[in-house]
Amino acid sequence: MPENVVIILHFRESQAPDFERLFEKEVLPLWREFKAQGKFIVASLSRVFDDHLRKGIVDYMLYLELPGRREHDEFVEHPPFLAFLEKAKAMQPEEPEVRLGVPLFRV
Repeated sequence: MPENVVIILHFRESQAPDFERLFEKEVLPLWREFKAQGKFIVASLSRVFDDHLRKGIVDYMLYLELPGRREHDEFVEHPPFLAFLEKAKAMQPEEPEVRLGVPLFRV
């Protein structure tokens, strides 16, 4: 069954550029690999720009659409991703907000 993942990540403003560079270097190639293998349908990382921003914090919205739970678990247990995650966690002043869902409608 398809699965959607939405994560809101919070980073200190001073470390946001470091996070973006690290993500581009270490996660984007993994995303491309999983996409090419049919394990991701859609994957995107967006910088949040709405009026709920807090001073000194940069938020990002990560969105994944996957064929199912198996592909999700494979990615989050992938050693290169786990190595990235340890580095990224050190830059986050608070835990991310994670939501998993099953699509009801899609166009």
